[in-house]
Amino acid sequence: MAGSEPKKLRRDAAENADRLLAAAIRSGLAEGRFVPLEKIAADAGVGIGTLYRRYPNREALLEAMAVRAYRLILAEAEDALASGESGRDAIARFLRQSFEHRDQLVLPLHGGPMTEGTESAELRGRMQRTMSAIVARGHADGTVRRDVDGGTVVRFGAMLAQPMPNVPDWPRAAEEQRVVFLRGISPDPGE
Repeated sequence: MAGSEPKKLRRDAAENADRLLAAAIRSGLAEGRFVPLEKIAADAGVGIGTLYRRYPNREALLEAMAVRAYRLILAEAEDALASGESGRDAIARFLRQSFEHRDQLVLPLHGGPMTEGTESAELRGRMQRTMSAIVARGHADGTVRRDVDGGTVVRFGAMLAQPMPNVPDWPRAAEEQRVVFLRGISPDPGE
């Protein structure tokens, strides 16, 4: 049905939407998800009316942020599934690649709403299926313990995405944690 396709934004409107999402992400990382919308608009260099034209309320802005984050993380999961030599290798790739996007993942990894019947819900479902396929590959090829599931991997990735403020050089510390995690999800040689 032709009417169900989203209307393509004018170039300036698309640039404003991108700036608003980037400002919302920066503000969300710094101040949490209840940062005033006026501050987000000001940080994006647009008026509050521009924000409200694109995102009529906080929920619409949160949904747009979640969709953006799920698209990023889903692309990394799909790449890991396609490129990983084993299930464990795919998990390692996913964790490494998603860590590179950690500042873009305010939602859902940092506590976004779990909506239903939305684009973010559809993307979340695709993400769950992709992670399940990665872990199932690991179960089948013997590189991932049977008690590990996709949620185990996603929760660990979410923890890595939130740096501990008292730990210097978080990227190095996170890499150490990834190595320990990957060792921990590998089956014991006797299994």
